[in-house]
Amino acid sequence: MLRENDQQRITLSPYSGIYDAVVPRDHFLRRVRENIDFSFVNPMLKKQYSEALGRPAKEPEMMFKLMFLKKIYDLSDVRVVSQAQTDMAVKYFLDLDPEAPMIDPSLMTKFRKLRITEDILEEMLRETVRQAVEKGIIKSNSILVDSTHSIANARALRPTQILRQLSRKLRHEIYQNMYELSDKFPEKPSETAELNEEIDYTIALLDAVAGGVESCDNQEIQALYTRIRELIETDRIREIRSAADEDARFGHKNVSDVFFGYKDHIAMSEEGVITAVEVTSGEVPDGKIMQTLAEKSKGNGMGVKEIVGDMAFVSPENLDYCENEGIDLIARTNSAVAAASEKEDDGFVYSKDAGTMQCPAGELAIRADRRAAKNGNTYFRYVFSKRKCKNCPLFDQCPVTKKTSEFAYNLTIPSQKNLERLEFEKSERFKQRLTIRHRIEEKHGEMKVAHGLRRAESTGLEAMRLQAYFTAFAVNVKRIARLASSFSPPISPPTLYKRLFGLHWYA
Repeated sequence: MLRENDQQRITLSPYSGIYDAVVPRDHFLRRVRENIDFSFVNPMLKKQYSEALGRPAKEPEMMFKLMFLKKIYDLSDVRVVSQAQTDMAVKYFLDLDPEAPMIDPSLMTKFRKLRITEDILEEMLRETVRQAVEKGIIKSNSILVDSTHSIANARALRPTQILRQLSRKLRHEIYQNMYELSDKFPEKPSETAELNEEIDYTIALLDAVAGGVESCDNQEIQALYTRIRELIETDRIREIRSAADEDARFGHKNVSDVFFGYKDHIAMSEEGVITAVEVTSGEVPDGKIMQTLAEKSKGNGMGVKEIVGDMAFVSPENLDYCENEGIDLIARTNSAVAAASEKEDDGFVYSKDAGTMQCPAGELAIRADRRAAKNGNTYFRYVFSKRKCKNCPLFDQCPVTKKTSEFAYNLTIPSQKNLERLEFEKSERFKQRLTIRHRIEEKHGEMKVAHGLRRAESTGLEAMRLQAYFTAFAVNVKRIARLASSFSPPISPPTLYKRLFGLHWYA
């Protein structure tokens, strides 16, 4: 049950004056309290509480602030509550009396699981953007987009190992609680068995114990049985890479560097305020999330007229989206497309009369294959005679692709749209705007190094989403507090005269 503000008990502590003595005026948490309005929390979370049933809940605003402190200082639940009990700056920030007792740390877990939903995560991020716009911090119409990875809080395994672990756990539970069913166990496959053989064995195991499991009252065994059956029947067992975290996937930071976990995609204003967050499993390409980030940024109150990103965001779909929305996409085109438009003269020419390609030695291609790509370019493959090529005096210097099956010359013709795009990328404005892209990489570094986003705190996509959103909320509050407290608002004439001369203002 959530108490209304007018029903809350008001206490006057004889020790409240200690805050003025021990919390410096320039303390970070004092600046946050003075520049960030947290009053949106209680109305936002009101729908998560019963108006009539249950004991009075701890103030949602205080719980929310504890979640903020947990991320801003990268602490565990126990550590943040312990610090709040003895640190006067923290108690001042939480609007508590100096002598007030703190909550049990377990309440923070309950708060996260029962009170925070996906729409609340979006709403709290939207509130930081609103306050940044209201304070005049966000002035631009540009967003920077990029993603970073978070390592899963689980070890990656092969599907065969996962299924073997699950079936072993089921057998163990049956041995412990329903020993009579163990006589029905089928013969186990060898340790070197492949996945299909392991699946066949597990199905036989499930079928053998089905009657006993369904009629028993052991909920743990029934839940494990149902989970294994579902993984096999949906064929999801072939996709997952961890029994502890079924949502995590392998992704690539580069060609040789692989990680197991999630991707945190963010959009950020030019002033350093995060305007949108999207969390996916590790294998999802960055470019597929750009439109989602742009639409979320708009929904959170950010005007979007320019998107700055890297090469991953230049795709036909994203270019069409930006054209339809009147957005400039500041990102380099794929190097292969750029290379096609600047292909050097290598002696190969198109013979108009023969209607095919002619090599520097004067030989004509014997076959031509044409393919239109999604990016608008047209790819040609001209195949030459292997016998003639091998006897050609220019063979060693020839740029044809020399494969066992055929010798071919590949040619890419960029589309008109791609040529116009490449011309835009040569402009001074494009080059100048692209120089700000490093800011979002610095923001990712801040979130990972200072606020714990390098590794998932728990398991599952839902938990990773909560962690990423609260991290974004924390760095937004930090950014707004720093910029807002550095502003000097205009001084009215009466105040100015009083400060300078100790005089009253007279009209």
